[in-house]
Amino acid sequence: MGAVMDFINWLDGIVWGPPIMILLVGTGLFLSIVLGGIQLRRLGWSIRFTLFEGRKKQGEGDITPFQALMATIAGTVGIGNIAGVATAIYHGGPGALFWMWVTAAVGMATRYSEGLLGVAFRGKLPDGTMIGGSFNALEKGFKEAEISPNARYLATIFVLIFAAFIGYDATKLGGGLMIIAYIIALLFLILAYYLARGHAMASVGKVLGILFSMFAAIAAFGIGNMTQSNSLALGMNVAFHVPFWATGLAFAILTFIVTIGGIKRIGEFTEALVPFMAIVYFIFAVGVWIKYAGHLPSAIALIFRDAFTGKAVAGGAIGTVIRWGVARGLFSNEAGLGTASMAHAAARTDNPSRQAHVAMLGPFIDTIIICSLTGISIVATGAWQTGKTSTALTQEAFARAFGHVGEVMVVIGVILFAYSTVLAWNFYGRQNIMYLAKWLEKDPEKFAKLYPRLHLIYNILWVVFIYIGATTVLENVWTFSDMMNGLMAIPNLLGLVVLYTVIKKYTNEFIAANP
Repeated sequence: MGAVMDFINWLDGIVWGPPIMILLVGTGLFLSIVLGGIQLRRLGWSIRFTLFEGRKKQGEGDITPFQALMATIAGTVGIGNIAGVATAIYHGGPGALFWMWVTAAVGMATRYSEGLLGVAFRGKLPDGTMIGGSFNALEKGFKEAEISPNARYLATIFVLIFAAFIGYDATKLGGGLMIIAYIIALLFLILAYYLARGHAMASVGKVLGILFSMFAAIAAFGIGNMTQSNSLALGMNVAFHVPFWATGLAFAILTFIVTIGGIKRIGEFTEALVPFMAIVYFIFAVGVWIKYAGHLPSAIALIFRDAFTGKAVAGGAIGTVIRWGVARGLFSNEAGLGTASMAHAAARTDNPSRQAHVAMLGPFIDTIIICSLTGISIVATGAWQTGKTSTALTQEAFARAFGHVGEVMVVIGVILFAYSTVLAWNFYGRQNIMYLAKWLEKDPEKFAKLYPRLHLIYNILWVVFIYIGATTVLENVWTFSDMMNGLMAIPNLLGLVVLYTVIKKYTNEFIAANP
């Protein structure tokens, strides 16, 4: 078991190491340039459409554009918005919040592109509902789209960076772990060869799509299920002394009632839940701001100043500020991981770019708005200097304004955010399971007969794992889930780079018709 955990810890460090951080932000910057800064020049159009027309049926699909956005926000607005922001500030100082904002800004272009490809290459399940996401974009896009040589060369550079980083890291390892590292590096080199030469692109896309689905399906039960129910049960126990088993049972039952109805019921529920929980948390945080109104100007000034000096961090390490801000920003809004494309693929829309305009609001709401509520509260109250971290740091900030009531406020936020995350990730995991099942059972008629049973079995397993997560000490589950979550980004980012000409084409045509 020790050797397995050594491998998991090593791979987790790789997938969330410097290369993936650079490539996640780099892909966002690249897409921002290719699309002409769409997140800035089209932000107003996106907000107007989402608010005033987003609840209308625009075309074929299962849920409204607004419901699709709420489902994705339900998936990203989780304990990372409370604990993750606090962790970033603890390790990186107040300036880390600025770099979270920067990450979200470039991530909006990434999320736009993910949403577009999700709709452009979606298909249908036997019950008539949509199935789409990075797996479809990789499989169908690599097979059907006319891929630019420049796109392949960019993707090749992407893969070579990973291969070089893993190969270098392997030199510092020993025994079997070193051999495994070299094998993984070799696999990346083989992939780079196929991308550079343009050979068997349909097969490459299929393999990448299957890998993405495998990583996502496993991650769903960890980062989107057990870790969330564990945090929720802990919060209920600390704040209200509710037994872990009782929380686990109630949480499982409530989740099953919603998720058994599929994306339509999840969309309807999150349409009501997400605005409610966002407003509740907004009121709590603004209450802190009002109490510490005199400290707000200096707090905001400190965030901007520390972002470029790092003086608030031991040793004045500016690199530490950026690293933690970027890492927690990416973890918070998930732009580049490919999760949101699955929900947006279910939207009722007549054009991929129309829904992509809605999709890009996700990182804006998640990080620039909700994470700011947490981060500014922590800095303005001075709680960031206490030495506390994670949820305890956020609780300290709220307690300074409201006493014990403030701590309960944070717990309520954790409960609402965790529950919304579990609902969204249920759908994400289900879509990937169905994609893999379709791949294994190639006969459409047999798959159609199997589909209802798979749907029921999946939802039963989902709530069983919720109960296990709520009543068990997870130990290594967090690390394993984090690793799987990060692995999803690699095939997804490859798809975004290789298919950027498809993204650009849809975007230019739509904007020309909808200025």
